[in-house]
Amino acid sequence: MDSKKLTIKRLAIFYILAILPLIGFSAGLTAVFGEPAFASENPEALKWAGFLGTAAMFAPAIAHILTRLITKEGWRNTYLGFTAKKGNIGYFTFSVFYKPVESLLFIIVIWLLFLNGMSFAEAFDFSRPVSQASVFLFQLAGSVIIFFPAFGEEWGWRGYMMPKLLELMPKPAAIITGGVLWGLWHAPLTVIGHNFGVDYPGFPFAGIAVMCAVCIITNAVLTFLTERTRSIYPASFCHMINNNLSPFIFMSLFFSGEAAAAINEKLSSMQIFIAYAALTLVTGAICLVLFIRKKKD
Repeated sequence: MDSKKLTIKRLAIFYILAILPLIGFSAGLTAVFGEPAFASENPEALKWAGFLGTAAMFAPAIAHILTRLITKEGWRNTYLGFTAKKGNIGYFTFSVFYKPVESLLFIIVIWLLFLNGMSFAEAFDFSRPVSQASVFLFQLAGSVIIFFPAFGEEWGWRGYMMPKLLELMPKPAAIITGGVLWGLWHAPLTVIGHNFGVDYPGFPFAGIAVMCAVCIITNAVLTFLTERTRSIYPASFCHMINNNLSPFIFMSLFFSGEAAAAINEKLSSMQIFIAYAALTLVTGAICLVLFIRKKKD
């Protein structure tokens, strides 16, 4: 078998192994509870959805290991080296602080665009600075220290899928294809209400499409970090921080009660997600351009 066909075969095996657990637990939860689990008001459904959703993040890493074993690929180019050294430390720093800065900018943009009837003092609540700072620092530090669920995804997507796609096609096409595959991997979760719920026009296909678009943008950033450092850890840190310090958390931390109520009336979770994706598009485009350009020695 020639090299290209073997790479395609490995990609197919990897993807099937990565997505099957999500299909299984999504179908299982629906069968048990009779409704989309992430959108349920049943505490048991939400508990199991949260637990299995986190467990599913390890599926790509397990698929990575199994694919190497099944296809007798060996263990070269695993991206497991910790390369935080001179020349790479900037990428590690960026991976930790990029998402908090972006989320902070986002809530300011939301205030300017949708809360223009409120002054800064009315829209933002800094009456609990110690508590707010503690939550922020705990989430940030915890994301870096307990990064294993994000590592479960990143060692699969950026540590295995993307290097294979980059062997097969030009960088822009690989970023788009990888983002779509990553977005479609989330589809079983989207169908049971993850991220967007179920009460939006075009459910669930609109949610799947939005997820694919967001994953393309994010894939550009995370692939850039991984390929520049030849290490999976910056992408893992960035991914986990994104999950633990999302714009929704910043909004709950820093918006006043009046501002939060106004936003909930004006924007759905889907609309907030799309607005945030528009902001991240800028960073994604910059990372894609830098990734395409040849790195100087």
